[in-house]
Amino acid sequence: MKKKMMSQPKKTGKRRKQIARKGLHTDMDKDDSEDSDEASKKDDSTSGTKIPINPVPVAMKSPSIANYKIIKQGRKGVYQIVRENGTDTVYISFGAMLTDISRDDLTELYRIVMRKHGMDKPEDELEKVLWEYLKNMFEEPLSTDSIWSLPGLQRIIYWRYYKACRVHCLNLESVDIYMLIERKYPLSAEVYKAMLNKKHQGGKPDEDCYKLLKMMEKQAGIRK
Repeated sequence: MKKKMMSQPKKTGKRRKQIARKGLHTDMDKDDSEDSDEASKKDDSTSGTKIPINPVPVAMKSPSIANYKIIKQGRKGVYQIVRENGTDTVYISFGAMLTDISRDDLTELYRIVMRKHGMDKPEDELEKVLWEYLKNMFEEPLSTDSIWSLPGLQRIIYWRYYKACRVHCLNLESVDIYMLIERKYPLSAEVYKAMLNKKHQGGKPDEDCYKLLKMMEKQAGIRK
């Protein structure tokens, strides 16, 4: 009997937290809140300061990207992202970078690259690859651009969605095509069907990814 009475308050407290999260109120909560208010008044009278219950920590935003470098390693290279506070992170590939940075970071990187090169294609091969990735994503896509008419565009190795920056990638035998999830690109219905038939990689799809899938279905003529 004692055991039952001792465990009851724990269940009540758990139930009260669940109800509070849903925004509901019961008579039991009302009584408890009145007791809590009285206790708070007592605390105020003694200390003069009201201490919040379960304070929520403030999320700290990562410092913005200040610059980037491509460190060459033979014919390949790694990406070094330098932030405003002086810290830097090295990524072995552009895809690896996208798993970590936010959309704001990606947008800032695009601005930095465009300030450096403008619309003139860089001569350095590694700089050119980064420039093309970002240009294809952010610039208004034209059906006449060569990347959208590549032969074998339907021969997809994999399709991947990067949740951190809300980008999806079409991986082909010869090139990767990175796209913003909210933007429509001049891909044919056959390419979208091929993408839908490929198993998604990159973790469990979230709400944004499902919206993208619906858009792809519509563009493939599967959904009206």
